[in-house]
Amino acid sequence: MQIAIGDVVRDRSDMALGTVTGVARQAGGSVVVIQVSGGELRQVRHYDLEVVARGPEPKTVARGVVACIVLAVSFVAGALAGDAEMASGGSLLLAILAAFGSSTAVMTAVQIIQRVADPRRISV
Repeated sequence: MQIAIGDVVRDRSDMALGTVTGVARQAGGSVVVIQVSGGELRQVRHYDLEVVARGPEPKTVARGVVACIVLAVSFVAGALAGDAEMASGGSLLLAILAAFGSSTAVMTAVQIIQRVADPRRISV
């Protein structure tokens, strides 16, 4: 069994949930250090642990680039919507609302696609 820092584990001896914070070496072998509620740190043998949930994967450079591109597209969509509203003779308030609405629509669509496309990392 592989355990990573940030994983949520259950101690089988008393069924306490905790988050893996590291590994410590002792004379009898290695132990896993978990943090339980209240900030208490426990040292537990790896065979007494049961993985409940995996920690999130770190962000990659590619995801950061995609996020910047989506943000730029969102701003462009907002600017075009606001400009179109002003060109059609609408008030400044309507132009601001149109810009905000179209920008939000782009961001929401991307978030929905990410939720559907990304694999679930937490299994209980």
